[in-house]
Amino acid sequence: MSDKRKVYTKTLKTIKKILPNTKQSYIVTLAMMVSGIVTGKKAQLSVMGGQIPVKAKPASTEMRMRRFVKNDRVDEKQLYLPFAELILDQLAKQTMYIAIDGSVVARGCMTVMAGVVYKQRLLPLVWITYKGKKGHTTAERHIELLKLLQAMLPNQADVVLLGDAEYDTVDMLRWVKDETKWRFVVRSAPQLLIMQNETSQKFRDLSGRRGSIRFLTNASFTAQALTPITAIAWWGKRYKKPIFLITNHVKVIEACYFYRKRFKIETMFSDKKSRGFHIQKSHLSEPARVACLLLASSLAYLWMIYLGITLMADEHKRHLIDRTDRVDKSLFRLGLDWVHYSLDRHLPIDIAFWLPFHLDFSVR
Repeated sequence: MSDKRKVYTKTLKTIKKILPNTKQSYIVTLAMMVSGIVTGKKAQLSVMGGQIPVKAKPASTEMRMRRFVKNDRVDEKQLYLPFAELILDQLAKQTMYIAIDGSVVARGCMTVMAGVVYKQRLLPLVWITYKGKKGHTTAERHIELLKLLQAMLPNQADVVLLGDAEYDTVDMLRWVKDETKWRFVVRSAPQLLIMQNETSQKFRDLSGRRGSIRFLTNASFTAQALTPITAIAWWGKRYKKPIFLITNHVKVIEACYFYRKRFKIETMFSDKKSRGFHIQKSHLSEPARVACLLLASSLAYLWMIYLGITLMADEHKRHLIDRTDRVDKSLFRLGLDWVHYSLDRHLPIDIAFWLPFHLDFSVR
C-alpha cells in the first residue's frame, strides 16, 4: 500500500469515528478531499483528485468530489459541528477569544468566519459564504454568523469577541449586548462620533500622542447611541497611527491586550491561501460549493495544527524540518512540512482533528 493511500485510509477511519452516523459515501469523499488538500498542498478539485491512489482514475475522483460539493443534501455546517465541538470542549475552561473576519475565497465569493484563538493561530468554528467582493457586508449577515456561533458554544463559556472596523455596527453589537454575556472589543473608525454627558466628539479627537492610551467610560457610540461602552484611542509605540476601539469590557489595558489577538485570523486565512492550501485559486464560484470546500480545508487545517503542536513537544522531530536555534515556522507550517517530510521518507503520520490531549493546550 502506498504512503498516500495510507494517509487517505487513516483519514477515512478518523473522520468515521467522529461522524459515525453520517452517510458512508459522504465520509469517503470528505476523507479524499482532506487528504488530497494536504498531500497536494492545493484546495483545487483537479489537484486533490490526483492525490488519491485508488482504483478510480483521477478524473473520476475529481468528479466524485465535484458531485459532493454540488449536493444540496450535504450540510457542511452539521458535518463540521462535531469537530468544532471537540475543540470547544477542550478549551471550555478558559477564556475563549473569538475573532471574526471576512476574506475572498475561490472565484467571486466571500466568506465571513469565526474562530477561536489558540497559540498564535485561529481554529475555525463556523462560516458563511456568499457572492461578493472584498468589502463590508451587512450587520444581518454578521448576526447570522454569531447566532450559529452562539448555538455551538458551551453555555458557561467566557467569551471575548474580537473584530476589525467592519464589525462596529450598532445593530450587531446591540445584539451581542442583548442576547449574550460576551465581552467584545472591536475596532472603529476615527470619524465616528462618541458621546459622554451630552457632549459629542469625533473618535479621532480622543487620541493623544504616540505611546498613549486615552479613553472615555460610560460613553455612547454613534448617533444610534450604543451605550454604555468604553471608547479607547490606543496609539502603541510600534504603530504608525492610533487604533480606535469600542468595548464593553471595563479594564482598558486588558481590552487592548485582547484586541491584539484578533490578528490571528489573518494568519489563518493566509495559511489557507498563499502560504498553504491556495483556496483562493479554486475555480468554484457558487457559495454553497465553496462552503463545502471550506469544510474540507478547515479539517485539513485542524490536522496541521495538531501535528504542529506535537512537533513543538518533540524537539528531535522539529529539528528535522526547522532551525535548531529557534522556531521559525508556525504550527501550521510545521504540520504541513512534517507530512511531506514523512511521505518522502515513508514515516508514519498521525492524523487527528483536535488538540493533543496529552500536551498542554492552554492559550498563550
